[in-house]
Amino acid sequence: MRLSLQPADDQALAFCESLNRRNMAGYLAARGISWDSSRFLASWVEFENLMILAESQVVGLLRLVPEQDALGLRDLQIVPEHQGQGIGSWAVQQAQSIAASRGYRRLQLRVYEENPAKAMYARLGFKAESVVDGSVHMACELPPNNSFKPTPLRGAA
Repeated sequence: MRLSLQPADDQALAFCESLNRRNMAGYLAARGISWDSSRFLASWVEFENLMILAESQVVGLLRLVPEQDALGLRDLQIVPEHQGQGIGSWAVQQAQSIAASRGYRRLQLRVYEENPAKAMYARLGFKAESVVDGSVHMACELPPNNSFKPTPLRGAA
């Protein structure tokens, strides 16, 4: 199966919100939190939204956002019928590559304690840094991007 990332456009918004809402429903219900469409829409504008494709079929969503000195992996959702096939691991590795290529030294995320994806993140090098209200804050350190060569200012001696 050939996997790829493609920027999500506004036409993908409804699908992405529906996938996120469906996948997160149990976690939110367990915490007495109602889905907030306006919050999702606000984050849609703020985050980098990437569709995960298997061949030409959309199988997931990866959402990234700069967070101080790190790149935040703010959302990773896989269509339930495609979970357990390595797509999530592939997407996290893509996020690690994207972060490193942009000069970030850390990729960080939050995951609910009972979410099975927590084990995947640990396998991929993430370490738990804290637990706040049932949400595990995890990060992985990235190698320096030695290929980044800033362009010198013109006229600088």
